[in-house]
Amino acid sequence: MTQTSAGKELAHIRWRHRAVAAAVLLVVCVFGIGVTGYISVLLTENARKRVQNETLARLSEARARLEGEIGATLYISQGLVSFTAINSDLTQRQFRRFAEEISAANRHIKLIALAPDNIVKYVYPLMGNLRALGLDYRTNEAQWPVVKRVMEERRTIVAGPVNLVQGGQALIARSPVLIPVDDSESSLDRLYWGVASVVIDIQALFADAGIRPEANGYYFAIRGADGLGADGGMIMGDPNLFEEDALVLPVSLPNGTWQIASRPVSGWIITSPETQIAHVVGFGVTFAIASLSVLVVLAQQRARSMALHDALTGLPNRRLLEDRLEQLAALSERTGFGFQVFFVDLNAFKPINDTFGHAVGDMVLKEVGNRLRLETRDSDTIARIGGDEFVVVVPGVIHHPTTTSIAARLREVVSEPVQVGDHVIAIRASVGWATYPDDATTIPDILELADRRMYRDKLAAA
Repeated sequence: MTQTSAGKELAHIRWRHRAVAAAVLLVVCVFGIGVTGYISVLLTENARKRVQNETLARLSEARARLEGEIGATLYISQGLVSFTAINSDLTQRQFRRFAEEISAANRHIKLIALAPDNIVKYVYPLMGNLRALGLDYRTNEAQWPVVKRVMEERRTIVAGPVNLVQGGQALIARSPVLIPVDDSESSLDRLYWGVASVVIDIQALFADAGIRPEANGYYFAIRGADGLGADGGMIMGDPNLFEEDALVLPVSLPNGTWQIASRPVSGWIITSPETQIAHVVGFGVTFAIASLSVLVVLAQQRARSMALHDALTGLPNRRLLEDRLEQLAALSERTGFGFQVFFVDLNAFKPINDTFGHAVGDMVLKEVGNRLRLETRDSDTIARIGGDEFVVVVPGVIHHPTTTSIAARLREVVSEPVQVGDHVIAIRASVGWATYPDDATTIPDILELADRRMYRDKLAAA
């Protein structure tokens, strides 16, 4: 080989080595950039899901407070209806004394009115509301449609926001006053006497529920005027929130619904510290990509597990429970086999935390979860869906006596005293149950029915 040919061969080898090095560098760079991008997407999505879960928790809490405040106010409305039904010829003095008592128990009440034959005759307080006396609902275009619905449907309707004739806006819970005829218990056989109206200060109601258009870093909005849900007008907040990617939950009203929406003020796109670290490591040190990928997968699995399980007891949470119920419902349609849902709730659990501390309260909740595990089969599902609320799902066909005995056994097992350290803590449980598809054919309905029966059991034990 000549010196010239040797030089050419050496140059070719160098070129080939450089080409291989460049190819390896390109592959490593592409791989590193691809993995880094994938990691970044995962971390950003996990951050987004975390923010969504936090927002959903805030939204659920706000909805629960709002439904509680509305429910407490409507209890008073039902009391007014009952009082009027048995005292249909009441005097102004009797009405004033009764109205003073019930309005003192709830600061949301702005005005109480009775309208025999749909003409306002009784108003409390009179101060500032004299213009409402003598109002004939039939001649009021704004309020007559709802009053007419109350007459025809014979049920309570929450109307509003309503522009009051005496000024201002409020919600109005309107209920028909039905007078018994011949000791009849059926509302269809009762005589329509008039309408009872409880005017609710909407600002005070939302303030007590902790709901404002912007609060604690979140936007809130409510729609569904007159209980019409998505078809109803705005009640509070920016209507554009419902057109954006906000989370929306229904708010239950008597014979109607609202919708409450929320999203973070800063939006859903979150640049997390993990994403920034992944960029630095991914672009700076390519050999760390594999380690970071493992860490991300583990982090993703942990995040997925936390999203589906209760952190304290390790039991499935509400999200996983509803997923399993949907699967059982689909299986029921194919096989005809249903399932039973048992709501288990601890009575007076708050005093345990107040007396012994939250650490002891957590130990009690763990023990309740363990007892439910031991008392059920592997095919059953036990979930913790709230502070002291558990749900047991038993698939298969079970006859009513067996279902009753299961509920009694769950109540008995959970109600046994719990020993935590030197403390022996007495606990009691209430249990409600419902059967799919005999009692209801949708998951929300079956859960709601079991929850109502549990509260009935709780009231019976009180």
